[in-house]
Amino acid sequence: MPIFAPTLPPRPRLDEGMPPTLVLLRFDLRRVVRQKLGKFFGFLFLGILLILCAQLYGNHLMASRRELAELRHATEAFLPQGARFQAQLLHGAMIGILWLQTALVGGGLVARDTLHRVRPLIYAHPVTQRAYLGAKALFAAGLPFCVMLAYILLPWGLSLAIAGAGGPVWPTAPLRLIPAAALIAALMGAVTLGASSLAASPRAGFGWALGILLGSGALGAVLGQALGDPRWTALGLGTLTKAWPRLVFGLETETGLAAAAAATLFHIGLWTFIAARRTRPEEAVL
Repeated sequence: MPIFAPTLPPRPRLDEGMPPTLVLLRFDLRRVVRQKLGKFFGFLFLGILLILCAQLYGNHLMASRRELAELRHATEAFLPQGARFQAQLLHGAMIGILWLQTALVGGGLVARDTLHRVRPLIYAHPVTQRAYLGAKALFAAGLPFCVMLAYILLPWGLSLAIAGAGGPVWPTAPLRLIPAAALIAALMGAVTLGASSLAASPRAGFGWALGILLGSGALGAVLGQALGDPRWTALGLGTLTKAWPRLVFGLETETGLAAAAAATLFHIGLWTFIAARRTRPEEAVL
């Protein structure tokens, strides 16, 4: 009997049913949904989202009732409606938790299939390397993107419903936030995919992803201090992902737009290249 890797479901014929990429993607999604870890992060993100929606409703209530005018004046610093407030829909704390979830879930995406490099994925399942990497990349980037999409569209829809175009969230906010979310998700997906391909086990994959996240931040901070140029902090993945929501609204950041764009392309290219190299059949030890 053939031995199939844990996240590669057996498919006897590739010309029947769904494409291999979608089969692998569906398998990974079902595995995460059934895990307690996936449910835990689901409840966590839902709680943060409900707090954000309650904040939006409270902001509208204070703006619409005269008797609350003084209270609104006292809380303007906490409930603004300008570009800074729009950028905070993708809050830094939420992005930090999302990094943790992506590292935990994505650390075993490739490492689970090539455990200790003894099972070459190309022989364990009748699927091409391109289809395999496509499925893993879609999952690694699609999961954080869907979470961020909910944080953009739900407050935006609530704002339009309760206050129309004059609500706390700009009607055009999704046009700026969705591209920022796509860039952040691409960064998270590329890093976790590269980290998982370097690891010998799923647990080590989480360590690799966390090490890359923290190590890049430390490297960017050291270079920024040594060279006296804060734009080098864009090498830090945490700083980079938190800067994009501000950059799309024209707010000032330490990194600047050019440095952030260059660092984003560098990280996505580097970790995608590593993942592609490490998932070749010759990488496995027979």
